[in-house]
Amino acid sequence: MTRLRTRHLAAPLVAAALLTAPVTAHAAPRPQEEARTLDWVAVPTEDSAFAAGLVHPGAAWTVYAHLHENDGGRPGKRIGDATARCNVVKVNQHGHVTQCERVLRTEAGHLTLADMMDHHHGSGPHSAPAAVTGGTGAYADAEGEATVAEHDGHTTFRIVLDD
Repeated sequence: MTRLRTRHLAAPLVAAALLTAPVTAHAAPRPQEEARTLDWVAVPTEDSAFAAGLVHPGAAWTVYAHLHENDGGRPGKRIGDATARCNVVKVNQHGHVTQCERVLRTEAGHLTLADMMDHHHGSGPHSAPAAVTGGTGAYADAEGEATVAEHDGHTTFRIVLDD
């Protein structure tokens, strides 16, 4: 009879131990997705930039450009086109601040960016971080960050996509 009681007591004790033991199981680690980096240069062909004396909050302009692969800071192979729509949001003694929405268009799809850039007096370079706000085609559901730099009459984009 002793064996029968021991077996009946053992099962509830094991169950109680399992219920009170800390949970140590871990989910399998998710594989890290590799970030994709795009390095492009836009060369303006049309620019409705405001005259230097007309810089004021609300001043706006648009730019159309040819989009190229970046070949050591210079335009390489042409891959599409780009547009920018920018507004002056602040003017101060150092220069002005612009807010821009940009569309970079390639055969693979479109990428959209948003940025705010400080333009200090002088020719630059001027640069700013930008958010990747979306995309189409090969860039559908794009997420990431970019660095936009304006200098020497063109704009460079270093875009790191997280998806």
